[in-house]
Amino acid sequence: MADFPFTWPYSFFQAPKTLDQSINPGWFDVNVNNYAGNPQLEKDIVEKVASFGRQLGILTEAVLELAGSKPRSEDSAITALRDIAARIETLKTLNNASLADQADAAMKRLAKAEPDAARRIGAAYAVKPSGATTRSST
Repeated sequence: MADFPFTWPYSFFQAPKTLDQSINPGWFDVNVNNYAGNPQLEKDIVEKVASFGRQLGILTEAVLELAGSKPRSEDSAITALRDIAARIETLKTLNNASLADQADAAMKRLAKAEPDAARRIGAAYAVKPSGATTRSST
């Protein structure tokens, strides 16, 4: 392709002649896929039984329960695990507060845009006098 004098600075930044690109839908997966052993079995366990996070949470709780009130030395693995568990709980609390804030904002938008739908949805989650809700949580 001939470059005209007025386009020469832009010729350095031309697009490639072909724009073919293969699309792999699984190229970015937030799940960890570094399985040892039988990858299909590992995948089934994570999807059907317990996620890696849930498995680690159970192990963390068990280890900290077994450690009980052992002395807290600055360089112990138990101290590091206690610190990690506390930081995880802080993030969970922040995330839960964020979810409540998001739900509140969504309901305010819905109430403004569709008041009948907001009342219907609000009533579905309202607490009955007995303390039970009209909708089961999942």
